[in-house]
Amino acid sequence: MALNDVLTVKQAQVLHTYLTVPHSMIILNGAVRAGKTRINNFIFLYELKRVAKQAKEGGDRHPIYILAGASSGSIYNNVVAELSRQFGIDLKPDKHNHYHLFGVDIVPVYTKSIAGLAGARGFTAYGAYVNEATLANEEVFNEIRNRCSMPGSHIIVDTNPDIPTHWIKREFIDNTDPAAGIISFNFTIDDNTFLDPQYVATLKASTPKGMFYDRAIRGLWVTGDGIVYKDFDKDRMAVTPDQIPDDLSV
Repeated sequence: MALNDVLTVKQAQVLHTYLTVPHSMIILNGAVRAGKTRINNFIFLYELKRVAKQAKEGGDRHPIYILAGASSGSIYNNVVAELSRQFGIDLKPDKHNHYHLFGVDIVPVYTKSIAGLAGARGFTAYGAYVNEATLANEEVFNEIRNRCSMPGSHIIVDTNPDIPTHWIKREFIDNTDPAAGIISFNFTIDDNTFLDPQYVATLKASTPKGMFYDRAIRGLWVTGDGIVYKDFDKDRMAVTPDQIPDDLSV
């Protein structure tokens, strides 16, 4: 089976970059159903293998890796259940609600509120996988980054777009300082060539133009300002003063 049988061109580009280009963080952002989480789940397994090897070489018998998401439900639905579906890997939580694979302790951190700080403190991690980053509390996200202090630590991130001034875009996606080591990929729905063409056509046709279309289909970081007027048709939706009834009241 060839690589292009299981990965789209964009996903293969992400994987190649992960394997060959030095980095501290890779951020996949863009359209819904574009294949971002699927390739990050793939890379997550590479990360766990990397950590297991590094820990063994360093004599660390309890390596920790962070699996972060908005809630326990989103982590399960987007990552744990998908690993089972994609690769037949069934992760079972222990009594602490941690997962284990390849000898690595996978610690869930819930990012949606500041309460997630409690789960992100007090340990050192070899890396982190942050799902749905635009839903994350900024302070929790930064604490996750602080935990990943082992040599060679990576943070992999995926998210849908939000407003252009969102902190994840402003502070990380737009950060081009080479010293930061941040690599970002933007996806459109057309990057997922495994989707049924009829599904894509229907989704495009049924998604309201403006902010919703730009974010969900084109993968753009756009504001909601003016969304009401995006589909405004003056010829169909406006009247002239002489067409206003005399008895109209406000």
